[in-house]
Amino acid sequence: MHIYHQLVGKWHEKRAQILLPAVLLAPIFILVVYLLFETAKVSMTKVRQQFALDNSAYSQMSSVSTYLNAIAMVNGPLPYRVLQSMEEVKVDPKSRGDDQITVFDLFYKGGGFPVIGPEYEKGLNPPPPAESTNWGLRYYDGEEVDENFPRSDWEKENPSPPPDDKPVPVMSKKMVDDYYFTADSNGQAVSSIVQYIETYARVGSIYKSQDYVYKEVSKNAVMFREAYYLNVNDCKRSECARQSSAQIRPFLDIRTIPFELAQIEFYAAEASRRIGASAGAYEIPFKAVELLNGEKLFQFAFLDPTSRSKLKTLSRGILLKQPFKLPRNYFNINLEQKYKPYVRNRVVLACPRGSNNCVWPNPLPKYNVKLEP
Repeated sequence: MHIYHQLVGKWHEKRAQILLPAVLLAPIFILVVYLLFETAKVSMTKVRQQFALDNSAYSQMSSVSTYLNAIAMVNGPLPYRVLQSMEEVKVDPKSRGDDQITVFDLFYKGGGFPVIGPEYEKGLNPPPPAESTNWGLRYYDGEEVDENFPRSDWEKENPSPPPDDKPVPVMSKKMVDDYYFTADSNGQAVSSIVQYIETYARVGSIYKSQDYVYKEVSKNAVMFREAYYLNVNDCKRSECARQSSAQIRPFLDIRTIPFELAQIEFYAAEASRRIGASAGAYEIPFKAVELLNGEKLFQFAFLDPTSRSKLKTLSRGILLKQPFKLPRNYFNINLEQKYKPYVRNRVVLACPRGSNNCVWPNPLPKYNVKLEP
C-alpha cells in the first residue's frame, strides 16, 4: 500500500502530467519527421525533374534560334557589310560634268546584293540600333536593274530561282555603259568581280556549315535527351525524356532552301580613259559550277512552307509534359500509381514579326527562346 500511495502521488505531480502525454505523442512526432523527410524527397525529385525539362527544352530550342539567326545574317546583312568596302573604289564617268560613282553603286544598283534601310537610293546606311525590330533589308528596285531579272521576284517567302541556262546580271549594265569600269591592268573590274564572287562563295560556305551543324544537333532531339539525362539519375541514356522529346522532335525539322545562281553575268567598259569613250559595256559571263567546283553561287536561303507553318506554332509555344519516377518511401505507398507525377513547361521560339518568319524576305536575326510554366 505504501508503494501504491507513492505512485499515486507521483502521478499527480506536474512533471508526471507532462511526461505521460510526451511519451504517448512520441510515435506521432517520429511519424511527422518521417513524413517531412519523405515529402522533402518528393519535392527535391520534382524540382530536379523540372530543372532537367527546362534545361533540355531551352538547350534544344536555342539550337533552332541560333540556326535561324545565322541564316538571317548570311541572307543579306553579312555580305552587305563585307561589300561596303567597294564604296572606297571610285569610278570615273565617260562624260564630262558627271560625278564619280563607286563600285558599290555598280553592284548594288544592278541587284548584286540587298542593303539595310532606310535610305535605298544611296544604299549606305548606319548600323540599325540594337532595339530595332525591322532592318528593312531589300534589293534596289530602280531602273538600273535589268528588267528581265527584277529583284522583286526574289523578295518572296517562296521565290523561284531563275533557270540554270540564263546568266543573271549582278551589276548594272546601264551604269557601266557610262563609266570607265575597265578590265585592263589599270581598271577596277577584275578585282571587284573577284571580290564579289569570293564574298558570296564564302557566305555560301557559311550557310552550308550552319545547315550541317544544325541537322546534326537536331537529329532525334539529341541535345534535348542528352541534357535531360545529365540532370537526372533515374533513367537510362537511351530512354530518358522519351515522352517530352517526342513532343518537341517534330518542331526541330526546320529546313531552309538555298537560292543559288548557276550562271552570273558581269560587265566591263570596252575602253580605258586614256583611249577614250567607246560604244558601251560588254558582258563577262561566268558559269558558277565551273568556277566553284560544281557548286552554284549562293545568294540567300528561305524557309520551306512546312517550316514556316511550324514556326507559327512555335511562336504560340508548344507544351511539353514529362512523367517521372518517385523514390521509394518509408510508408511503402505507391505514389506514382495514385498521383501520376509529371513536370511540364511551354517553350516559345519567336521573332519580332507576326508570321514568325524573320529568315526571308527582309531577314532579321532576332529569334529568341522563352520558357513558360
